[in-house]
Amino acid sequence: MISRNSKKDNTVQFDFRQFWIKLWRLLVPAHGKIIKFVIFVVVLEISRMAGPYILKYIIDLITNFQAEKIGQMIGLIALMFVANQAVSIMNFFSDRRIFDILITVESYLSDISFKKLVFLDLGYHERENSGNKVYKIQKGITKIDEMISSFSWEVIPTSIQVVVTTVVLFFINWRFGVTILVFVPIFLWLSLIVNSTNYLTRKKRHDLQEDAAGFMAQSIVNINTVQSFVQEKRERKNFRGMMDRVFEMILWEYGRYMKYNLWRNLVIDLGRASMLLFSIYLVWNNSITVGSMIFVFTISEKALISLYRISRIYDKIMEAGESVVRVDDLFQEKEDIFNNPKGIRPKEMEGAIEFKQVDFSYRSSDIKALENVSFKITSGSVTALVGPSGGGKTTVARMVYRHYDPQEGQVFLDGKDLREYDLFSFRKFFAIVPQEVEIFNTSVRDNISYAKPSASMKEIVAAARIANAEEFILKLREGYDTVVGERGVKLSGGQRQRIGIARAVLANPRVLIFDEATSNLDSYSEKLIQEALDKIEKGRTVIIIAHRLSTIKKADKIIVLENGRVVEEGSHIELSREEKGLYHKLLELQRMGDVE
Repeated sequence: MISRNSKKDNTVQFDFRQFWIKLWRLLVPAHGKIIKFVIFVVVLEISRMAGPYILKYIIDLITNFQAEKIGQMIGLIALMFVANQAVSIMNFFSDRRIFDILITVESYLSDISFKKLVFLDLGYHERENSGNKVYKIQKGITKIDEMISSFSWEVIPTSIQVVVTTVVLFFINWRFGVTILVFVPIFLWLSLIVNSTNYLTRKKRHDLQEDAAGFMAQSIVNINTVQSFVQEKRERKNFRGMMDRVFEMILWEYGRYMKYNLWRNLVIDLGRASMLLFSIYLVWNNSITVGSMIFVFTISEKALISLYRISRIYDKIMEAGESVVRVDDLFQEKEDIFNNPKGIRPKEMEGAIEFKQVDFSYRSSDIKALENVSFKITSGSVTALVGPSGGGKTTVARMVYRHYDPQEGQVFLDGKDLREYDLFSFRKFFAIVPQEVEIFNTSVRDNISYAKPSASMKEIVAAARIANAEEFILKLREGYDTVVGERGVKLSGGQRQRIGIARAVLANPRVLIFDEATSNLDSYSEKLIQEALDKIEKGRTVIIIAHRLSTIKKADKIIVLENGRVVEEGSHIELSREEKGLYHKLLELQRMGDVE
């Protein structure tokens, strides 16, 4: 299996109406600028007719040359020069408006994309591949930017030009207007057909490109595993196979475009020939002058050639269409966690927690992660969550943080349902040290102060000392200013954990959660971290999730979870005496060395 993502639905047809709605929605901050630009371009395209129209009179004066009309001819030439210069100046202001729109849109889309991703709940990020998300945004913004450029410089001016040209041609002679109205729709119909035919292939290609980006990201993120198990060639082969399929689809798509271009060329040539035949006939019939014939041929030729530009842009629209839809879908993604805008914003917090008949299942599973879970955690106490893997311990921590909401039951904080709080206000009283501490590719100092960016160096050092981290920090080449690499690759597991503890200490939380914080460490690192935990537990509500039962013997309460249910509660002494209990069984297994 090459792709690590689920298959996507490729059966739907491209919905033009929804495409325009979604694109317009993405361009919110530029709406006013776009409307003003279109009005400006209408005036500009009408002004472009002035030069060819003046040329018509110059040609007529030449064909009926009279010496006394030389002054008039020079005057017309000067007027034509002025008209062309006026159009040139208007072009300058038109280009400035386009750049203004492009900068506004790109800045807005980049900012709103990042904002959407960082504010989307944890559930979304656990479902979606990181590489897919980044690729979707980057490609979407690039394609939208390209499309707006093409629209602004080509589609809108060309469309207005065709309309203005058709009106003028009808005014000169109805035959010219009818010719345009016959060949333009045929040309546009051919463009619609080829893009409609290619839509499903293009959609499949976008899916595969997204999958390939996700595959690449996963391979690089997990490069340690890839290289440790000597799978570099397999990863490369799989990725190359995905890209080969992409290239095959691209060749098929553009091969079809080139075949249809032969038909589109035929339509343009027939339109050009028809215009010339009618012009010659009308001049021969004395219905129009030679100057009018040249004027008609000039503006009709511009309009017909411009159809190529429109068709190319239409191809780009269809190419960008899928990217627009995907970016808009991301922006319309609904958070599973709804933040009450009028939620409680506590100034202080006791840190008492209660689960009351809580049921919860992850989207990807039909099995309940928590089932009818009820317990209380007293303010200022140390509570341990233990049990077999998959028992629901980490899920409880996530519920306390409100990364997820219960499907049934309630989670209370200081006697109030968590959903009654402002999400960002109550989380400021929380800190977590996970099993794998997330380290940023920046300095040790910045990593520790992430929870409190305004912290002084004195505060950072104090937190590092409490976490027993200064011991190794001072040995680093640049001490606190040492850049630790992506995901903290320059640090050991124990060092990363101590950075995480220092970060949590600096946050000065009321509720502190340790999620398997020592499970993957050697005895020395575990001892240092255990000492750090002992220093910072006092006066806080502490929740410890642990496999190693030796680390939680001092807990005020131990809650034993199995298969998403609370099966036992009590102190270490109380539970160890229950010979038929799960906790007693886990203790015996650890003593025998069957489990850690």
